[in-house]
Amino acid sequence: MSEQKKQRVARYDLVTPMLPVKDQIMTDFEQILMSGQYILGDHCRNLERDMADECGVADAVGVASGSEALYLALAMAGVRPGTEVITTPYTFEATIEAVIMLHARPVFVDIRPGDLNIDHEKIEAAITPRTRAILPVHIFGAPADMDPILDIAEKHDLQMVVDMAQAWGTLYKGRPCGSLGRMSTLSFYPTKNLPGIGDGGMIFCREQADADRIRQLRGHKALWINKNLYCGWNSRLDEVQAMVIRHRLAHFAEEQRDRDRVAAIYDARIPKRNRLAVEDLDDGTKVTYHQYWVRCKARDRLQHRLDSEGIDTGVYYDPPLHHHPLMEYCREAGELEMAEVAGREVLTLPIHAALPFETAERIATLVGEFLLRQEDAAAD
Repeated sequence: MSEQKKQRVARYDLVTPMLPVKDQIMTDFEQILMSGQYILGDHCRNLERDMADECGVADAVGVASGSEALYLALAMAGVRPGTEVITTPYTFEATIEAVIMLHARPVFVDIRPGDLNIDHEKIEAAITPRTRAILPVHIFGAPADMDPILDIAEKHDLQMVVDMAQAWGTLYKGRPCGSLGRMSTLSFYPTKNLPGIGDGGMIFCREQADADRIRQLRGHKALWINKNLYCGWNSRLDEVQAMVIRHRLAHFAEEQRDRDRVAAIYDARIPKRNRLAVEDLDDGTKVTYHQYWVRCKARDRLQHRLDSEGIDTGVYYDPPLHHHPLMEYCREAGELEMAEVAGREVLTLPIHAALPFETAERIATLVGEFLLRQEDAAAD
């Protein structure tokens, strides 16, 4: 076995991208340590301001995690006991946990096979008098088709909260994803494209009043919102996380260029029918490739083949959330066939800012050849 094969190719490298900012982080950490200002200091305020400006929204509020960002945003949108929130079953469970924690009901509609995002054509049939909000998820860094979803929300007087946990830097028709809903939520979990070194989250608010009230809630103040009393509690982004994220934000564009280069290498060798289909990149749409996925009917064999070559891969949302134990609190709106198929067929490949391009070439060649052999076998 070659030297290249002996060293496993990990799906993530969380350390190498830290090296260019390591000395700055250590210097700032000592300053934070000696300042005694560990919560809601200048780093947090400056990060909130910078990220709000980049998204073009009124304000952004740092919170303790992406999950808490979802909870607070949904509460601010008036999700309360007995209401319903329409969302996708092909996502991480945090999306529905926030709804359930508000004693509301997630309602699942199917996804589109080309981008694995919620299918806007299935949303209206799922609306009932109890529906309060629509919760799209920009899965794996590819934007959902938001214009028709926004039209549906306006037509039925529904709130729009967007889960962009995997989509910092993603653009939909030239617009930052953080600007597309009344509120959008972000996670800074270490594996995200814009990471911290622990948990953290952000809520982007188009209306200043929402941000002001979220700041009250995150600091233990109980509030009446939409005739419902919400309990405040501790959900604050600490200074160390905010400081690290600010340094990574300064290098985000550079790191994203490396991800884009890896994605282009994969695209050149992997058939179009087996990978992400974005309708029109010429309209200003930008994918950030939190994950790069391929679709394969022999997914498990492909994963085994890559594992034998020392390449780590990932399987996500198999089975989708309508098979989760929390389904007891949810409702299916129609068949969820495309989510089922995605759960069985989708495999994610290594993609990160530190992945050597020659390694990406090797992975792309292995995957492309496997998929073409599968196609030839199916044609016989």
